[in-house]
Amino acid sequence: MDKRYAVMVVTRNGASTLNPTLSSLLGQATKPIRVCVVNDGSTDGTAEILAQYHSQNRNVFCTLNQPDRGYDIRRVPANLNLALEKLKAMKEECEYYMISGDDCVYPTEYAGSIISRMTSTPSVVVASGRPKTDGSISEEHSPSGSGRMIKSSFWNAIGRRYPLRAGWETWLLYKALESRFRIELYRDLVYEHLRPRGSTHRFTYWGAAMHSLGYHPLYALGRVAKNLIEQKITLKGSVNMCGGYLQACLGSSDAFMSAFEQPLRDFVHKQQGREIASAVRSLSVILVKRQ
Repeated sequence: MDKRYAVMVVTRNGASTLNPTLSSLLGQATKPIRVCVVNDGSTDGTAEILAQYHSQNRNVFCTLNQPDRGYDIRRVPANLNLALEKLKAMKEECEYYMISGDDCVYPTEYAGSIISRMTSTPSVVVASGRPKTDGSISEEHSPSGSGRMIKSSFWNAIGRRYPLRAGWETWLLYKALESRFRIELYRDLVYEHLRPRGSTHRFTYWGAAMHSLGYHPLYALGRVAKNLIEQKITLKGSVNMCGGYLQACLGSSDAFMSAFEQPLRDFVHKQQGREIASAVRSLSVILVKRQ
């Protein structure tokens, strides 16, 4: 069972990118036992595309069609939870779960390579490759949201559900670290985003997530500045991030902005404090050498 994995995809109006995404998932050298797609009320040709894939891959492919309730990024973790419940109901036993966006294309050895590496290093419970958009490879330092592989034993131990709060993707990484496991970004494994990353939201919840998870204020400020300098997000996106952070700090009526449990927030704050102290020491050494 060590190479059995299921893939979960959430899509809304993904007709322009679904074909290459699903083809690359179903075309992996290490085949998934199930690809479960949640269609979040798409109003384009998404449902027809999914129906065609289901008819051609009935033993692997399943779809959960949700009603159209308009676009709302807050439904993504809830939809992934629906996919998890569907897989549980189908009694699909697997060692790993892979999360994919509806606009990602993976090399054929992607899933198999990540699983082999995670199997050989049991302490690694969350891992991914690096995303590429418009020919530019992301300089990330932790596993990406899409392309992420999660070990099921760890996933089951923490409840096998995403929290319905801003920061739900990063929450999983810190839960792993808090539990003394490892997370890995395999930099040599590169996959492609067909749409610009972050193009479907306004970054407000990115800012709220930093407060919800207990980010150190200096770390949060540094993240906004870094994203702006590296042009990962626009000036408007940076303003929205700051606005979301402040809104969560002041107490929002939006339950999606509520704080995570205090022990996790304390863990995140302390870890980031150590990272800041380390960065300051390194900078001090560089400045001294230049004098």
